[in-house]
Amino acid sequence: MAALGAGLAGCSSTPREPARVDYRSGSGYSPTAARTARAASPACSGGSYTVRSGDTLSEIAESCGVEMSALASTNRLSRPYTLRPGQTLSMPQPAVHVVQRGENLYRIGLRYDIPFQQLASHNGIPAPYELEIGQSIQLPRGATVAASASRPSTPTPSYRRPTQAPATQPTVQPVANAAVSFDWPIRGAVLDGFGRKPDGSRNDGINIAARTGDEVRAAAAGQVVYAGSELAGYGQLVLLRHDGGFVTAYAHNSRLMVREGDQVTRGQVIAAAGSSGTVEVAQVHFEIRRGVNPEDPMRHLR
Repeated sequence: MAALGAGLAGCSSTPREPARVDYRSGSGYSPTAARTARAASPACSGGSYTVRSGDTLSEIAESCGVEMSALASTNRLSRPYTLRPGQTLSMPQPAVHVVQRGENLYRIGLRYDIPFQQLASHNGIPAPYELEIGQSIQLPRGATVAASASRPSTPTPSYRRPTQAPATQPTVQPVANAAVSFDWPIRGAVLDGFGRKPDGSRNDGINIAARTGDEVRAAAAGQVVYAGSELAGYGQLVLLRHDGGFVTAYAHNSRLMVREGDQVTRGQVIAAAGSSGTVEVAQVHFEIRRGVNPEDPMRHLR
């Protein structure tokens, strides 16, 4: 999901970093001598750095492997970033996300608009990307740590065979002025609806009853940003990116019929329904996200 995920997650390119500017001190400055002096001892260890004569903020940031803007912000420095010998600079801490109950790499990636594959590579996490509660996930530069505090954790619900499923599909009117309208990916009873449950878990989509092998269709035209089974719990999963910043997810399939990068049309068959992942009965777990935020599919389906 460069790609829910990254994409749903996201496929945007990284903005170009502005040219580095040195704010140098008075006479007698020798950049070669300054770099040599810093390299002679582990001055950047321990989360801080002691300023030496001739140091500039940009060179300290470069030698310590941090962004100059982050270093300035951490130490409340403003231009022209005047430093004094003996001054102690605190190093900015790497952005991290602490795994909460029910989270997985896919959902964490959606929260920060980072493809889950990038998170896995950045943290050395192999497929099927299993996480532990309390585990710290390092976020690449540019991620916003504040997002983790503003959004509740979104556990993946465990689905069980219903004692009695509705016989017919409920009629739902599409939300007024919706940026994009979506078709049902498959016709069937809704086994589990959107939102938080009494036990504290949350479903970020809906689960639609199906028979193994039934055709699963694209809810709208878009591009395949993920097609695979590497995310534990989702089984065979397809993620589509659409106009307007929307992403749709189709999980628990028995077979996939598209590949990453494919362009699909509305109603095109993209998978065969099944019970892969953590479910016991054939169904399609379907999500609609605007950016990183899940929205109730029932408000958009027509």
